[in-house]
Amino acid sequence: MIRPEFGLCLPCRVRRCRDADTIEISLPGSDRVWAIRLAGIDAPERNTEAGKRAKAWVEGVLEEAADQLAVWIPAPKKATHLLAELTFDRIVGDIWVGTERRLSQMLLAAGLAVASLKKKRKTR
Repeated sequence: MIRPEFGLCLPCRVRRCRDADTIEISLPGSDRVWAIRLAGIDAPERNTEAGKRAKAWVEGVLEEAADQLAVWIPAPKKATHLLAELTFDRIVGDIWVGTERRLSQMLLAAGLAVASLKKKRKTR
């Protein structure tokens, strides 16, 4: 099992990719779908050619590693619970592929996303 320094890390199953930086997952034993927004990156919009390529690449990576995936949600800095850190309808976090690779870092290394420094607007 992956052991990040802080936060919640659980095995997950991918339901679908909305785009390269938003992945819908479910947890073992549950049919509830959670949308995970990959932290710290911005991928091209899904209606662009670059966005379509990035999404296809992510789908390939996640399909190949389907039994080695985990979702990681960082511990909130000031919130009282993890779900208080929503960005639109998504939870900000990351997907671990195996025990040492984060999907966001893989996208950056492949040149399919850029690092994001802007803070997303929170809604409840």
